[in-house]
Amino acid sequence: MKKYLSFSFIIVLIGVIFFLGKNLSPFDLRLFSFHDDTQAARISEFIFNLKSGIIPPRIAPHLSFSLGFPIFNYYAPFAYWITSFLSFFGFSIPITLKLSFLLSIITAFIGMFLFLKLFFSKYASLLGAVLYSGSTWFAVEIFIRGNLSEVWFIALFPITLFILYKNTKKNSNILLVISVIIVSFLLTSHNVLSLFSLLILCVYICFLPHKKRGFFVLIFALFLSSYFLIPALLESNFTHATEVAKKTNYQDHFLCLNQIWQAKTWEFGGSTKGCENDGMPFILGKLPIILSMFGIVFLIVDFIKKKVKTISIPVFVLLLTLISIFLTLYQSSFVWYLFSAILSLFQFPWRFLVFGMFGIGYFGAYMGNKINNRLSLILFPLIFFLLFISGKYFSKPWLMSNNEFQLKFLSENYIYRTVAFNISEYLTKHADYSYWKSFDGSINSGKDLTIPVDMKQPATLLTKSTYMTRFNNPFYKEIETNTEVKLALNIHYIPLWKIKINNTDYIPTTFDRLGRPILLLKKSSNLIYYYEQTSIEKLSNSLTIVSSILLCLLLFSKPLWRKLKPILK
Repeated sequence: MKKYLSFSFIIVLIGVIFFLGKNLSPFDLRLFSFHDDTQAARISEFIFNLKSGIIPPRIAPHLSFSLGFPIFNYYAPFAYWITSFLSFFGFSIPITLKLSFLLSIITAFIGMFLFLKLFFSKYASLLGAVLYSGSTWFAVEIFIRGNLSEVWFIALFPITLFILYKNTKKNSNILLVISVIIVSFLLTSHNVLSLFSLLILCVYICFLPHKKRGFFVLIFALFLSSYFLIPALLESNFTHATEVAKKTNYQDHFLCLNQIWQAKTWEFGGSTKGCENDGMPFILGKLPIILSMFGIVFLIVDFIKKKVKTISIPVFVLLLTLISIFLTLYQSSFVWYLFSAILSLFQFPWRFLVFGMFGIGYFGAYMGNKINNRLSLILFPLIFFLLFISGKYFSKPWLMSNNEFQLKFLSENYIYRTVAFNISEYLTKHADYSYWKSFDGSINSGKDLTIPVDMKQPATLLTKSTYMTRFNNPFYKEIETNTEVKLALNIHYIPLWKIKINNTDYIPTTFDRLGRPILLLKKSSNLIYYYEQTSIEKLSNSLTIVSSILLCLLLFSKPLWRKLKPILK
């Protein structure tokens, strides 16, 4: 019987890859465009950092006219780690993007199956996993929004709940280490969703046995994720990130309940004010919603009849689902107003649909578990019917060749003049945001920008003199002058940049409107400026390294594990 069930899992997994991943094949040298068209450039810059030995990456040196943009210091990096890793197998960046999307679907399916299998039969779990990985909202995230980070959050969320549950059931050093690693992946997968998931995980652990073990894993994972989390929290004041996020009017992006139920057409536009003019769908699917509602009804009936062995996890999922869907609706505006200081960072209320699709998968499996007891033969055809229906949404009609995609989204000009303006919140505070935005290459692509200095040069003279660039490394520049000179260093200054004049540290106090330090050098001066992590970042890296060493010791040192094991009972 076990072999038969294992075979059925493989068959469904193949079905998931075929129906949901048919437009993500690495053998098809075409790719679709999506809203977040900066993803390819970000991956390119991340890879450049890795090849230059800058680990972890914190700045994208070629963005914003090669002034350097500190996006990786503040934007959750997990999706870029895994996508960049795929590129080292020789795949081009467009292909690695498709592979990353495909791998996220597979991870979501397997993770959801493993989580559901803790409570339901295998066929019911397969049904719930298909409902989750084949959700129309997942298709929107990939083929319309192209949000790599949110896609990977969706992929990692259920497997995180699974491994935390397993860890609290069995006091094993291997399980504990794996749990810490996977939870740290989730915490570094997306900025606001990871932040919200921290609260969710705390509540979830309270519903589990051996809570001490669960919180130990969560705290350990926070330390392991320190290299990103601490600088992102403590150094965000270096940029315009918070104020730009709060400028997004979240009131314009609430949904009406019928938008979750149905969409007039499947379009590829954006989110607008009201319920009638949105250019993108927000549906979770009629059949999936119906199946999950039956599951909720069965849960209520089982609870009344006292047939539920443990109510904690179903209640947790039900509350998560209902609260999340409620937060997407106009009716929740008073909640957003009360907690606007935090919720405004989410920018778009419909982000919470991620947890709605999770609830649909769980309660769909609950319904499937009831059917499995009597009509198990129905489940397998239903699973493939759902895959067939979902498959038409996991596609896009407008495809471009690999070369066309690279010319459009990976060209030197696009990276140099356009990308940073699409992620403008990470501009340094020293720069005049509005003035800098006026040089947006996507708006002024055909114009000769009236920029006061030539931003292509490694350093720009504001008075006549001579200078010499010793290195052509975007992370390191050296300039020598033989006369008094006033110059602007071509960097968006942030404490990640170290400046030395005649081997003496120099902290700039004067900047131009682009956030570039203005220096006055005397005769025969030697100027060096280079990338160097701040003290906070070095400390954060150290915490991650120490946590990694401790994880290895817990895995391989039996004496240490014997001492810790009784504490975690």
